[in-house]
Amino acid sequence: MEYFTQGKSFIFTTEIRDNPALRNSFFSLAQQTFDLDFEPWYQGGGWQDRYLPHALVYDGQVAANVSVNRISFRLGGRRRTYLQLGTVMTHPKYRGMGLSRFLMETVLQTWSDRCDGMYLFANETVLDFYPKFGFVRAEEAQPFLPATPQTPIPLCRLDPGNQADRALLLNAYHCSNPFSSFFMEENDGLLLFYALGPFRDLLYAPLEKNAVAILEEDGDTLFCHELLGQWAGDLEKTLNQLARPHTRRIGLGFTPKDKLPGMTWQPGEEHLFVLSGKENPFAGQKLFFPTISHA
Repeated sequence: MEYFTQGKSFIFTTEIRDNPALRNSFFSLAQQTFDLDFEPWYQGGGWQDRYLPHALVYDGQVAANVSVNRISFRLGGRRRTYLQLGTVMTHPKYRGMGLSRFLMETVLQTWSDRCDGMYLFANETVLDFYPKFGFVRAEEAQPFLPATPQTPIPLCRLDPGNQADRALLLNAYHCSNPFSSFFMEENDGLLLFYALGPFRDLLYAPLEKNAVAILEEDGDTLFCHELLGQWAGDLEKTLNQLARPHTRRIGLGFTPKDKLPGMTWQPGEEHLFVLSGKENPFAGQKLFFPTISHA
């Protein structure tokens, strides 16, 4: 399929991952646009079939892209298939030529009937763009609770480049998060994107347990992005055993099954859009997309 505009012919393709020239061009454009480095993820075997770029190519280079992330969730005990659109980008030389519009229309035509819902996160510069395609604003709610640190659980840091540590991480992920009501399933690739990239230094395991915690500190706030695998005790106790003595507040990167004492909800920091006419799980309830599902 081709797209003609302003005297140029762009070739549409989804075959990026296994084409070295296009893959490198895709990586370069993502680095230029978002300062996003896909190379460690690809080299580490994280780019699997659930992440599918839809690109327009000109002169052998990726000129524009919209990626489809096929994500299975367990929401309130029900399996749901949601598609997240991401890595929406156009090379500066080809902006203003309707490339993103063509790709968005192609993606919607191809995928909107093959999922329970479709969504994306937008930055400030394109808030007026996505409503043109039927997307409407929705609001995530991220849970926070006061910390009362207890005797800490001994933890060791994991190295996702180590075969044994990666196996532990994946095994714990396959056991899910026992405390979450909204969990991403069967997506090792997206988990590895975080483990090999932005969360590489945030992976911890308690001794002698098939469990992993993804923890990040910011001053007196502890962000618990995920609790994967087999954890003893309830969520409140576990979180406070993971807290440091100086921790005063704990933020969760997932939606807990139960409301905890003192828990409050804050609007998500990203601008969330969902496709009108498909499921909107955020209507009428407080939910937060798992941090590790943000593509």
